[in-house]
Amino acid sequence: MASSDYEIITDPWDPKCVSACCMYFPVQEPEDTELLLEKIRGKLDERIHNHTLAEEYRIINEQIVKSQGFDVDFSKLRCLFDFQPAFLDDSDNDTGRDFFRKLSAEAIEIYNKREGTSFEFVEVEKANIYSNSGEVFFITFVAKDSWNQTKVFQAKVIHVFCREIVHSFCRLKPNQPVTCVDEESIAKKEPISKEASITRKKKRKHGMTN
Repeated sequence: MASSDYEIITDPWDPKCVSACCMYFPVQEPEDTELLLEKIRGKLDERIHNHTLAEEYRIINEQIVKSQGFDVDFSKLRCLFDFQPAFLDDSDNDTGRDFFRKLSAEAIEIYNKREGTSFEFVEVEKANIYSNSGEVFFITFVAKDSWNQTKVFQAKVIHVFCREIVHSFCRLKPNQPVTCVDEESIAKKEPISKEASITRKKKRKHGMTN
């Protein structure tokens, strides 16, 4: 899968666009959203930022693009956007921990089939939800391999209203430290190039070893 497949599309004319928009102006939110706002960024008297609306648009969307939707610091925001964190342990919503467990398990199964690996889902770390014409889920979860080594994965899942859920991609979270087990696995998986094979044969012929 090309790296461009992971990039956030910001063109508003593209149906795959992910661009956070403010749902209400600050202090103009409906009363029933107060609890949601507190969960996202803390109580009103705990807010230390006083950004303009334009600045908040820039802050959240820069984070979305940079992390490709997976890592956003919502505490920096005062406005309520349509890009929000999932509350995994809430029992009164449909997008809780069990929901994302199911999606993560499906995602790692697809990843294993594609990559020829045998990772097993362990737990969900967090998830972000973008709500527009449907919902896009950016899930961060942990899985373990055959040696019980854990790795962090990221999965993007799309749910268009009145249609089935589509797994966009699942990948290892970028910039994770590589272990000896990882290097051994990569060595077994990647074939030796023709040039490297010839070099090794020459070394053996002259009694040289690595």
